[in-house]
Amino acid sequence: MSQKHGIALIGFGRMARISHFRHILCHPKLDLKYVVEKDTAMASNFVKQYRDDIVVVPPSDLQTVLEDKSVDATFICTPTDAHEEYIKASLNAGKAVFCEKPLTTDEASTQTCYAEAKKKGLLLFCGFNRRFDPSINSLHRRIQEGEIEQIKNIRTIVRDKTLQPKEYLKTSGGIFADSVVHEFDLAGWFIGGLPSVVYAQGHAWFEEVRELDDVDQALVVMKYPSGAIVTIDACREAKYGVDHRMEIHGSNGVCLQQEGGYPTSVVSLGDNGELRENRYADYYALWKDSFEAQVEHFVDALEGTIL
Repeated sequence: MSQKHGIALIGFGRMARISHFRHILCHPKLDLKYVVEKDTAMASNFVKQYRDDIVVVPPSDLQTVLEDKSVDATFICTPTDAHEEYIKASLNAGKAVFCEKPLTTDEASTQTCYAEAKKKGLLLFCGFNRRFDPSINSLHRRIQEGEIEQIKNIRTIVRDKTLQPKEYLKTSGGIFADSVVHEFDLAGWFIGGLPSVVYAQGHAWFEEVRELDDVDQALVVMKYPSGAIVTIDACREAKYGVDHRMEIHGSNGVCLQQEGGYPTSVVSLGDNGELRENRYADYYALWKDSFEAQVEHFVDALEGTIL
């Protein structure tokens, strides 16, 4: 096998720990060399459970990490408001970049980051993991092949089981930039282009969300120039469990992503009625395969095997 690609993981919050850290460690072509995290004690204790040769440093030592020629790419998993700084520092050091969505907090800085990557001839990858989910990928393929012909409307439900901690919500960018942004991305991917009309309403059922001037329930309606209409029903907390479903209605049929919240599709029927497994308890459990697949895609892009 060819030499592994050295990786520096910047930011070591919940998603970095349960997703990217594990997928990098398990990938045969990646070698995690550094974790950059302000809470070095927490990060060190966690990392040592898996390997003792990964160096944990605070953000103040980032330049030392970026000057290490054995580091080929960075994975940026910090709060969104720090993405731009770390992206530019990584690109300036000649490193490829994987960055969690959204890339930055506004359009101008996002365009600047991509322009800088293009100028330097470096890979800048924004991690919209749901594009790599097998079911979502199948929907896209069927649409591209013209199975349902002209898309008339898309209906999406996206609900998480448990409200995220307030500390996370503070830096999340709000429900639209943090959660519903996935549905914005998929709608544009399926239909093509951007909506011409967007209408949204929301409400904060939780006091901690109101204090942040955010909402935990939202309904979005978008109309595209083609005439397609998209509705998104989003909620930060659903007691019955994670629930992600999608219906795409076209002029020649409908594609359904059904039961997007169960480990299996098995249902048993008997004297006790209809029985099935409990829904997934958290977001990552539902989308685990997609997180792994997007890392695989990043490696392929890093090696130039895909565009």
